[in-house]
Amino acid sequence: MHYKKTLVALVFISFLFNCKEDKKSITEVLIIPQPSEQIVNEGEFALNNSTGINYDDNFKISAEFLNSFIQEGSDIKLEGSNMISFIKDESFADEGYSLEVLPNKIDIKAKTDQGAFYAVQSLRQLLPPEFENGSFEGVEAIIPCATINDEPQFVYRGMHLDVGRHMFSVDFIKKYIDALAMLKMNTFHWHLTEDQGWRIEIKKYPKLQEVASYRNETLIDHYNTQPQLFDGKKYGGYYTQEEIKAVVAHAQSRFVTVIPEIELPGHSQAAIAAYPELGCTGEQVEVATKWGVFE
Repeated sequence: MHYKKTLVALVFISFLFNCKEDKKSITEVLIIPQPSEQIVNEGEFALNNSTGINYDDNFKISAEFLNSFIQEGSDIKLEGSNMISFIKDESFADEGYSLEVLPNKIDIKAKTDQGAFYAVQSLRQLLPPEFENGSFEGVEAIIPCATINDEPQFVYRGMHLDVGRHMFSVDFIKKYIDALAMLKMNTFHWHLTEDQGWRIEIKKYPKLQEVASYRNETLIDHYNTQPQLFDGKKYGGYYTQEEIKAVVAHAQSRFVTVIPEIELPGHSQAAIAAYPELGCTGEQVEVATKWGVFE
């Protein structure tokens, strides 16, 4: 009987320690991508109406992003003296930063506004997830104390979006860029032209908007289905130059570089449909309605 009691006690103690370790490990992997160094410390910082932001023009974009994110995601107004401070430190790489959360203050150190912006994205992920959709209730949020040092391992960090085959709205593209920025990506590869549709307004060549941006129908089901099946619906559209400028400006405010993919001479059947003289034969073709590689 004594042996059984001892065994039960040991199992219970082991369970307690394992729970403690699990809790600690969860705290350590809150941030995606994982920082170069993250130390979870004792204590917590209370974000509330007593909190303020201290910054100069060197960190205007990152500080204003943080202020907007908190005020749009909660009822907290950053007008106090318990400071979140942005501090210039020339010792960091251009995209590097340190984030130190203490019980009475938060310090963000970086060489550039871009580095500080990535620190803000890490701080953002330490906040309750309800901030992301504006559903946080209350006027105080608890942030665990931590010391984070980080810089990217890769110069190019990006994602690709093909709007040549299927269009996405400007609002969606801005949200897509926001998601890239949250994950500290710095490049948006925007695939604007294809055989199946030309998506960028070129005022000198209006047929690119009138003809090349629309296909008569779209392949449905599997490509190898015989006979091939189509939806019979005209599909298309394009982004005006003003819309393109708006996307680029939004990307710049998130430290994201836009790489436009405008394909020539390959994958240009849509352009040739608008201007047949650009093709090898001069013959009239249609904007492609199915996928593949075309002569």
